[in-house]
Amino acid sequence: MTTPSVLAAGLCKEFGVRQALQDIHLRLDEGELVSVTGPSGAGKSTLARLISGLETPTRGELHLAGQNMQGCAPQGRRVAHMFESFALYPTRTVRENVASPMHAPASRGRFSAAEVDRRIDDVLALTEMANLRDRYPSQLSGGQKQRVALCRALVQDPSVFVLDEPIGHLDAKLRHRLRGDIRRRQRALRPGTLWLTPDGLEAMAVADRLVVLIDGRIQQIDTPDAVFSRPANVQVARLIGDPAMNVVALQWLAADTPRVRVGEGESADASSALIELHRRYSVQGRGLLGLRPAELQVTPRGGTEPAPGATDRLQGSVYAVEPLGKTAIVSVDVGGQRLRARLPGAPTWAPGTPVTVAFDARRSLSFDPDSGLLCA
Repeated sequence: MTTPSVLAAGLCKEFGVRQALQDIHLRLDEGELVSVTGPSGAGKSTLARLISGLETPTRGELHLAGQNMQGCAPQGRRVAHMFESFALYPTRTVRENVASPMHAPASRGRFSAAEVDRRIDDVLALTEMANLRDRYPSQLSGGQKQRVALCRALVQDPSVFVLDEPIGHLDAKLRHRLRGDIRRRQRALRPGTLWLTPDGLEAMAVADRLVVLIDGRIQQIDTPDAVFSRPANVQVARLIGDPAMNVVALQWLAADTPRVRVGEGESADASSALIELHRRYSVQGRGLLGLRPAELQVTPRGGTEPAPGATDRLQGSVYAVEPLGKTAIVSVDVGGQRLRARLPGAPTWAPGTPVTVAFDARRSLSFDPDSGLLCA
């Protein structure tokens, strides 16, 4: 078995009475790219700083490349840390900033002059910065500064790469290209890579495994497909996806024929599939239903019938339409709850248009209405 690049066991970090990280257990293997995603304030940057030695854990153990890091200074850890704040040297050119970690005392004698030049050329070409190598940070845009900080991390030969929001400030076209290019590059290297980002879609696109961090706690660790298909709880469900999963609060109404109601909306007949899959998880008539936007059908009320396979229907009205070219995101108000659907084409419905939202209960998920945990 290979030695993991990072092994954290019970890692905690407290700032006074605030717990920034709680009981973090994480393994990053050699050549693996693990994404850590979560909302702002979840603890992502704190985790990065603990790995780099810029913060000291309150409790727990941290091993890098098999070595216990307790008492180890930052310069002795060989962590290639890209900071969210860029932290460039203002009096050094782009090339000099990128080269700086290879000339640091901890790396002295490890790289020949030719190797330094080759590594710099490679990362500048990767990030489309080769023509700006002689500029100073004051002459660069925010996105260009971010690419310099990224190059300065990627150029190294560390025990682990820690990339804190590495492409968040770039334009969409370059960001999408670099997601694939950096993933391909990093997976070919021996050190593992930890990629931290609040963008759940970006995290899924680059990761071998995905870590969802919320309020300082790891909510789920799994492959991107597994996290998307079966989110561990409502918090994860509402974070992952574009748009994220709709989590709908249902009321089961007592009647001869079971019916459901969303918020203050109209009640609707419940299909046998909805009853079989979800009613048993309700608590005092309350349930939480997970519906993916791409699996919802929205049609004008009284117009075209939903396609076959839709077992259940809810009545609502259009809140907004966001055209995206070949698809559109349609927000529908159903009983005061807003559902988002990803539809083909470009609907031209005006806000307030009465519509029917249809879905297949067999492709939905059920969450516990009290704990928010995914039900079996």
